[in-house]
Amino acid sequence: MKVPFFRLQSSAADIASVKKTLAGGWLTTGERAAELETLVKERCGTKHAVAVSSATAGLQLALAALDIGAGDEVITTAFTFTATCAAIVQCGAKPVIADIDPVTLNLDPHCVAGKINKRTRAIIAVDIAGLPCDYRALLALCRKHKLKLICDAAHSFGAATRVSSKRTVAIGVIGAVNVFSFYSTKNLTTAEGGMVLTQNKNIAERVRRLSLHGITKSALQRNRAADWRYDISEIGFKANLSDLNAALGVSRIQRFDSLLASRHRIAKWYLDELRRFEEYIELPPQFENTNQAWHLYIVKLNLKRWKIGRDRFIKELTKLGIGCGVHYIPLHYFSAYKDILKIQAGELYHTEKSYARVVSLPLYPELKRSEVMGVCDAIKELVQRYGK
Repeated sequence: MKVPFFRLQSSAADIASVKKTLAGGWLTTGERAAELETLVKERCGTKHAVAVSSATAGLQLALAALDIGAGDEVITTAFTFTATCAAIVQCGAKPVIADIDPVTLNLDPHCVAGKINKRTRAIIAVDIAGLPCDYRALLALCRKHKLKLICDAAHSFGAATRVSSKRTVAIGVIGAVNVFSFYSTKNLTTAEGGMVLTQNKNIAERVRRLSLHGITKSALQRNRAADWRYDISEIGFKANLSDLNAALGVSRIQRFDSLLASRHRIAKWYLDELRRFEEYIELPPQFENTNQAWHLYIVKLNLKRWKIGRDRFIKELTKLGIGCGVHYIPLHYFSAYKDILKIQAGELYHTEKSYARVVSLPLYPELKRSEVMGVCDAIKELVQRYGK
């Protein structure tokens, strides 16, 4: 059986929504982008949302809106996609890397605490695979040291977590700024795109202005008012989301509960089938009072119980027709980051050990139970062939 790592199926409603926008004649940022912003705000319970061209752009805008730049330090993880750290570098600040919790793969708050100094301005926390970080501990650190928390929630649209002994909130309202990715593979997609959420009106207004070159009046506003004049109040970026992209998001968010339920169902199928191999494979953690988004299904190999390493495991799974991936290659392993991050040997012990063990299995709403069984049967075959 062949099971691709990812597969996207567009519904008739998705296609109709995009066609409606095409027929309307306004394709760039306008009413559909505003509609998507409203739907996301309502779902997450936040006051302000700004649609942007990507989560990468959202992180850049977040740092700019918070006036973080040269001379500042931002603490984050190396166990993430390049966008998280690249945004820090591109704004002129210094990225400072803390180690991860080997169970969750998220930032370890204890390690973060050890990196804070007088130059630290913010923490960028990343919700790996859609599992929220330990935000109770991170928020406590931010309050104690007067830092800004930026939530890189690229994986976690639809998740919720406990932030105090009695309060559970949706991801999207926790940080000073929260950034979602709506890339093609994400839980909610606009093909390419993202969203910046905040409770702060001034931050939201600045993010919106900066997302379109610092221009004070959008193209739609100028068109409606028949007034071509505008000001550029500061130098910004080109990071707005088009209505054409937003149209896809508007359609998909209206059935998001069903899409998310499918992810939860598939994660349970994996759990039910793979728990018999737990001496060979560590399954993703689950926590009370946390509703994770299940963007990815990441297992960790118990390498002591295998005759082969992770890379060979993936190669053998691929031969059996199973698509899989690795999330993530630690940033300090890349040539572009070696001189920037200057990580010492052993400094990121759990990051490096976890990287050698992780494998991402297929997980998307269109995945059938028979396909999940096919993935599990392939893993069973590898256990029989290469397990100790």
